[in-house]
Formats: sequence, C-alpha cells, structure tokens
Amino acid sequence: MSLESLEGKGILIARPRMQADYLMEQIASRAGRAVLCPAIDLIELNAKPVSLVVTYDAIIFVSPTSVEMGWKKAKGLIEGSAGILIAATGRVTANKVLDEGCNKVLFPDGQGGAHALVVLLRNQLDLPSSRVLVVNGEGGDGRLEQALRREGVKVQTFTCYRRSDIRDSTHLESLGESAMGLDAWIATSRRSIGNMFAQFKGRTTKLTTIPLFVNHSAIADEALIRGVKTVCVCHDAGEAMIKSIEDWFASVN
Repeated sequence: MSLESLEGKGILIARPRMQADYLMEQIASRAGRAVLCPAIDLIELNAKPVSLVVTYDAIIFVSPTSVEMGWKKAKGLIEGSAGILIAATGRVTANKVLDEGCNKVLFPDGQGGAHALVVLLRNQLDLPSSRVLVVNGEGGDGRLEQALRREGVKVQTFTCYRRSDIRDSTHLESLGESAMGLDAWIATSRRSIGNMFAQFKGRTTKLTTIPLFVNHSAIADEALIRGVKTVCVCHDAGEAMIKSIEDWFASVN
C-alpha cells in the first residue's frame, strides 16, 4: 500500500487513551486524520500484590490492560510457582505477556475469547481439579470466569483496573471540527459501541452510515443491532486492523 493510503480520511478511534497510540500513529503515517474519542476510561486500582499463600495451576490475563496494570502485581506469584501455566485470551494480550519476558503463553488463534481459551485449557489441565487466577478489570462481562466455573474450575480473580464509561459529549465537543466529516470509526469492545452512540446522540455525523472496524464478531453483532450498516471484523486491533482499513478504502476509491 502507498504511504498515503489513508490520505484525508478521518477515522475516529473509540479506544481508551492508553490503548490508542499504535492506531493513531499508523493512521497518521498513512496521511490519515486520526481522531481520538475514548468511549471508556481505564483506571489502575491500588491493589496489593497477588498473595503467595494460595497456589494456582494457571494464571490468565484477559486483556492487554490486565498485563500492563497487573503483571507487576502478579510477577511474584508467577516466578515463585514452578510449572504454572500462563494464558491469555488473545494474541495481542499474549504478545504483551511475552514482552514482559515470559517464554511461553497459551492463547487461542483467530479472534480468541473466553470459549476458545477454555477449549485449549481442556487439553492442558484437568479442569475439575484445577485452581485458576484470572487477572481482570472491574466492569468486565465475566464470561471467562463463568465458562471456567462451568468446567468445575476453582476460579479466583485479581482485579487491577476499573473501566469507566464515557457517555457524555464533553470530550466530543472539545474536538470541534476534527470530529466532523468522519469516514470510518474503530471500536474494540461492546460497551464502546453503546457509549459512542450516547456521545453522538443528536449530531449530524451518523455512526450508522460510516464503516466500523472491530476486532471481534461479538462487537460486530452489537453494532449491527444498533443499525451500523457496514462492519469489518479484523483479527486484531493492531496491524490486521490497519490493513483492513487500507483495503476498505482502496476498494471504494
């Protein structure tokens, strides 16, 4: 693709600020106009390190943020637990774990997610006799924990951050003209979809009429229910998403 493959295209990014840098940089490097408008804020909790009293068969990180905010609190447990299985719900999260110096991470291919990870864990652990620590954030959907408990797993959670919905239009108003004339938007959670519709309520820019790029089919389903006409599901919210955006605009130009 050309270095100016997104020239003049306004692309709204509804990710939290701390997760938006890569997409912002890649869109700008292709002459696009990246508009950051978070739908969710992520706040690190002042949690104590994970207790070393309880032993676990596996520790699971549910998101890149759970690694960024939870790894340092769980590091002592990981280093002191010989043979503990380290897992992640998707490739991007697994890469974050590898960046921390971990040699091996179990994660599902493709879109990843709770169900796909549990299928893998069945082949790695005797789930009914296993104890698993899930590193997560407040306000999650709890699907992984529920799926593990259905398998008979003893599940403990370590909550290291809190999600806060952004539904008012204050930030959107501060963007001024940069939020006008958008050509596409990006969302990476189902909650972000609803929050963005709340922010854009009554505005001339219609989120239903411009293409939406997401990283999971469950997010696409939420968007379609709300009337978004074009939704592209990408393998991840990184390189694959940028390529999908490039391919989309190349096909319609």
